[in-house]
Amino acid sequence: QCVFAEPMQVRGATPDFITATAILIALFGDANSGAAVGFFAGLLLGVIASPPHGGFGSLIVSRTLVGLAVGCLENRIFRNNAFIALALVASGTAIAETLFFVFAPQHNIGHWARGMALTTVYNTLLAVPLFLLIRGLVHPKTNREDR
Repeated sequence: QCVFAEPMQVRGATPDFITATAILIALFGDANSGAAVGFFAGLLLGVIASPPHGGFGSLIVSRTLVGLAVGCLENRIFRNNAFIALALVASGTAIAETLFFVFAPQHNIGHWARGMALTTVYNTLLAVPLFLLIRGLVHPKTNREDR
């Protein structure tokens, strides 16, 4: 996040690798692991990019709730689908940013809304490549003889 986010900025849109990755990792776990991943993603994001006038706890709580929600989908959706990952990253990023705004309101709503929309679009574009990478790490291909 620290090294690649700023250089990858396009017209004010900056990716939020931590939130997108946490959502995708939570997709492969249960509610408890999703909440844990969300908590640590919020903690890491808070340490790296906490707003100067508060919001550290709001980052943690918002990401924890999104991770919990994605983890709760354990038996309700087919997880090995790039379109599901795309939809979850898009909605999860928007929900996490909206929860952050609810918990720590910003002074300039227009600036916040634009930043949230751009981050959501950027994370959505990164969702499928990140999903394929994480799926390969979490569920590596098994030997055909094992099946």
